[in-house]
Amino acid sequence: MNSSKFQKSAFVLALIMFVFGASGTLAQSSRTTSPASNYPNAPIRFIVPFAAGSGNDIVARRIGQLLSESLHQPLVMQNVGGAGGIIGMTQVTRSAPDGYTIGMGSPSTLAIAPYMMKNPPYDPIRDLAPVTLIAATPFILVVHPSVPVNSLAELVAHAKANPGKYNYSSAGKGTTHHLGVEMFNSIAGTDFAHVPFKGAAPATIAVASGEIDMIFGPILSTVPFLQSKKLKALAVTSAQRSPAVPSIPTIAESGYPGYQSVNWYGIVAPRGTPAAIIERLNRETVRQLGTPEIRNQLANSGAKVYGNTAKEFSDVIISESANAKNVIKRLNLFIE
Repeated sequence: MNSSKFQKSAFVLALIMFVFGASGTLAQSSRTTSPASNYPNAPIRFIVPFAAGSGNDIVARRIGQLLSESLHQPLVMQNVGGAGGIIGMTQVTRSAPDGYTIGMGSPSTLAIAPYMMKNPPYDPIRDLAPVTLIAATPFILVVHPSVPVNSLAELVAHAKANPGKYNYSSAGKGTTHHLGVEMFNSIAGTDFAHVPFKGAAPATIAVASGEIDMIFGPILSTVPFLQSKKLKALAVTSAQRSPAVPSIPTIAESGYPGYQSVNWYGIVAPRGTPAAIIERLNRETVRQLGTPEIRNQLANSGAKVYGNTAKEFSDVIISESANAKNVIKRLNLFIE
């Protein structure tokens, strides 16, 4: 082979080695690139651990629609009710930590129910990664119109005069509704009996139908029943009156100062979800919560809108868990 042909062959071989070497490097780089770099590139499952029509469900669907548009991927809503939200949230904790399963958390699933159980299937602080707190809402203490009272004071007096007569429904054992009424029983000296349901929606319907006497109803799903006169409101559980129902007094101003019980809603993911994905979900959710559309929707429903950092939401969960543990122990509200 002459010198010219050898040089050309050597050049071609070097070029081939460079191209394939570079391709290999690029391929390796592609394989080792964080999954967050092209997240999301598939539909995201959004688990709501309560029945359709609950406050959790209403908030999840409102923010989920906007997040779907923002992330350019469908958010597939999945209601997994039962056991005070424990069943659905357990599914979240056991899902792959890849950002393609998220859950709607609340005090029931993140701060109360697991600590009432002897052997809970998950630890909220250990097994979940907070994304952001979305909103907080009070409950409304409502009764069926047949209950012969028109104020909280009258309800307490009537209940004490008729011990064992009145009951209340909840979204399940270990839910905020459950803990809220038991806290009230403790300070008011009443004995309202607990009848758990599989979600706030059926629990509220049971009161509206007259099957159950009362409920601490989520404001998001209770107001329509007030408007149709199927329920009668006596008090709200927040520290101040709700702008959504300003004529209804608080429990605190009705003779029980210091009483407060609110429900909050926030997005969580399985522990181990990459920090970059948590940050992306947080950024998009907070951005949507800043838009007039969602802020007005939630505010008009009596919700206070948040949208904080993952660390701030984590601090809320830790603080609420500590408070709930103290109440559960003091009132001996442990469940099997």
